[in-house]
Amino acid sequence: MARCSACEEPVCLSCAVPVRGRVLGPECLAELGDPTLTTPPEPARAVAGSWGVVAGAVLGLLATAGPWTRTGAGDRLLGAWVPSLRWSMIAAVAAVVLMPASWWFRVHGSLSGGILVILGGTTVVSASALAIAFPPTFQDASWGPWVAAIGGTIAVVGAIASTLMERHPRQGV
Repeated sequence: MARCSACEEPVCLSCAVPVRGRVLGPECLAELGDPTLTTPPEPARAVAGSWGVVAGAVLGLLATAGPWTRTGAGDRLLGAWVPSLRWSMIAAVAAVVLMPASWWFRVHGSLSGGILVILGGTTVVSASALAIAFPPTFQDASWGPWVAAIGGTIAVVGAIASTLMERHPRQGV
């Protein structure tokens, strides 16, 4: 970006510090005597939405522990985990996959992790919505698929928001 006014070394944008009309680097800035100004700022990583991703994944996973139908096999504890292939089972498996993916995204913030969270969260939401719309024969949906759909939605929105904030960081003034 510029050259240090004291030593003429090149200085990057994050390390350049304007002082009394001059630009100084971190080494020359230390000579001014303020030790808090000598360390260059760390690049900020967007983590605001990443906790929302984890919270949504936890909510989606916890929802599989509740009843998914009002009668029949899904009206008990762990109602989504029925032995036959149903929408509830697909949502439950997707919620299990979503949990480590959301933590990976929270820690690393990679684009591939964000895509995996979005796919997993969308699967949880879709399978939960289908479990609500098409419950097993002679059964009605309970509160489990509703909570799972909310959790999956929170995870997807958090991943999208966090990814967008990562790609377009706010300029600090």
